Amino acid sequence: MSTINFLQDYRLYDFFTNSNKITLFKDGENRVYEKDTDEFNEIMSAFTDMIYNSFEMPAYGVSLHNETVKAMQNGIWIKFEFPEEQTHNEMPFNALLINVVPDYEGFNLIREIDGEYKGRCYYLNLENKDMSGLYSTCENIKFKD
Repeated sequence: MSTINFLQDYRLYDFFTNSNKITLFKDGENRVYEKDTDEFNEIMSAFTDMIYNSFEMPAYGVSLHNETVKAMQNGIWIKFEFPEEQTHNEMPFNALLINVVPDYEGFNLIREIDGEYKGRCYYLNLENKDMSGLYSTCENIKFKD
């Protein structure tokens, strides 16, 4: 199984476009969107627009699985899943989770590894932007059963 280091092999923008599915969480409910579905494309477009010119900063956050799962019961969260294990800064993950808060000008990328949200996070500074566009996009996606 190969791994991808996005600072060495990809620009950050390209790294996220390698996601093969997105799970959107809204107040504890969730839907999974496969690559190339309308919802996947809408979320990915808003996300990549938001992170354009963003930069990584040292992250002081550490995720605890039970606390993260509890927090995911409120608000909007997005999980980017990858077809194979990834590695960045010597920290592996299968998925990256973010909490989408409209006025945040940066956010933690919470690593999921072996089915748990655990360990150190990555942090992206949005460089004078906020998450309001992505939040609006996610809020307007209607869950279908």
